[in-house]
Amino acid sequence: MTFNNRRLQRGIAATEFALVFTVLFIVVYIIATFGTVLYTQQAISRSAEDGARAVALLNSVPTTNDSRIQNVVYDSLASSLIVPSASNTSLATRRIWVATQVTVAVTPTGTNPNASVVVTVTYPYGANSLLPSLSFLNMNLGMPDKLRSRSTAAIQPT
Repeated sequence: MTFNNRRLQRGIAATEFALVFTVLFIVVYIIATFGTVLYTQQAISRSAEDGARAVALLNSVPTTNDSRIQNVVYDSLASSLIVPSASNTSLATRRIWVATQVTVAVTPTGTNPNASVVVTVTYPYGANSLLPSLSFLNMNLGMPDKLRSRSTAAIQPT
């Protein structure tokens, strides 16, 4: 390689690094964003299951939107990492945030001996995403607006 060719290729490594770094950063960001959505969905599913398990501990048939079951779901979500850092100072502030942001529907269905309770948890992920959006790439196209989970518990015949 002659001296003139080396002079023409000066800076090519920096250009290649900039191109490769941009692509790698976007790929890592997409993986991290998918991971946060997956974690949030898992936490919501777990809280719906906790609410359905709480039905077995009740001495009576729960009513529509029974606050006892809703409180179990709120407590389960407050112990997870889905609460934004501004409301993450204590368990009490996390629980208050969860109670104001998350919708919990408790719906009894059927009659004895085939009665059951459906616990539905809806989390507004679009308004409370854990990682910020990359606006220059419009990364919100694949992100869900809401995450929802549903769990059903059978009620023991009386």
